Amino acid sequence: MDQLKQRLSRAFWFALAVLFLVESWLWDNVKVALVWLAHASGLKDLEPRARTFIGGLSPVATLAVFALPALAILPLKLMAVAAIAHGHVLTGLCVILGAKTLALGVTSFLFDASREKLLQLAWFARLYALVLRVNAWAHGLVDPVRRRLREAKAFVSARFSAALGEGRSQFFRRVALLRAIVRRRDAS
Repeated sequence: MDQLKQRLSRAFWFALAVLFLVESWLWDNVKVALVWLAHASGLKDLEPRARTFIGGLSPVATLAVFALPALAILPLKLMAVAAIAHGHVLTGLCVILGAKTLALGVTSFLFDASREKLLQLAWFARLYALVLRVNAWAHGLVDPVRRRLREAKAFVSARFSAALGEGRSQFFRRVALLRAIVRRRDAS
């Protein structure tokens, strides 16, 4: 029973680490997509103007601006929950996912613009240090598994290449040959 508890505990912490790293990946990549979208839509001066605006604020006011996206999506989340309650589960989940992703990207962008000001708040600096430690912990837990999965993928890929012959064209010729054999067998 203790062994089962240990395995479940490890699985729980591993899943939590994976979720944290997925959120971290989204934090980095959605921000890039939003900056690209702003540039593509002709809002190239949005980033410098946001930095200038935040530069003139106090650390506490900067914190309010930083928290704004989380508060802005609250009505969307409530509408999504209402949609789910009325049987529109897929629509509600899509709205929640979209709103969360958009808010995450905007929050990430705002954090980059206001990091220095926010780190002037002692409690925020401690929280930021904690998040960095959790990120290192999550990488320490997940990276060895990712490395083993990549090695297994390379091994399987090499075995397939050896079994099917080198190159894609060789593989597709063999698949076509197998299809022709099956068709002939079905025709007779």
